[in-house]
Amino acid sequence: MAKHMRPMFIPLLEEAHSKSIRLAICTFSPQVKHISEVLRIIYPDFHQHFVIRGRDKSWSYEGNGMRDGKQPYMASAATELQVRFPGESFTKRTTLLVDDDNNNVGMALQDGTRAIWLNEDDPEELLYDMQNLI
Repeated sequence: MAKHMRPMFIPLLEEAHSKSIRLAICTFSPQVKHISEVLRIIYPDFHQHFVIRGRDKSWSYEGNGMRDGKQPYMASAATELQVRFPGESFTKRTTLLVDDDNNNVGMALQDGTRAIWLNEDDPEELLYDMQNLI
């Protein structure tokens, strides 16, 4: 599975971590244990810093926010990050969803969360889009 990680994400997530950007993987996949193992292989020094939310029934969302798309996954991840890093703020304004599904991006934007579409045909466009957010 580690061989199938998008190559551009490896240095991007390393750089994000080095800048103390908190990272969460929110996926509709139930293979959370496999994803965790991939992160351990690729990022041995900081794999434990990722929060992972998938369809593995290991978590639940108790909030009043949107329950469509990745929104409950992100909200649950933000709650865990808040516990791990007290004093830091995790809100829709400080969160960025990167997703290859335009529907998830649209729902996030509709809910007031910043989001960028990852065009699988032109993944380098993601870096350009991220720079435009700054």
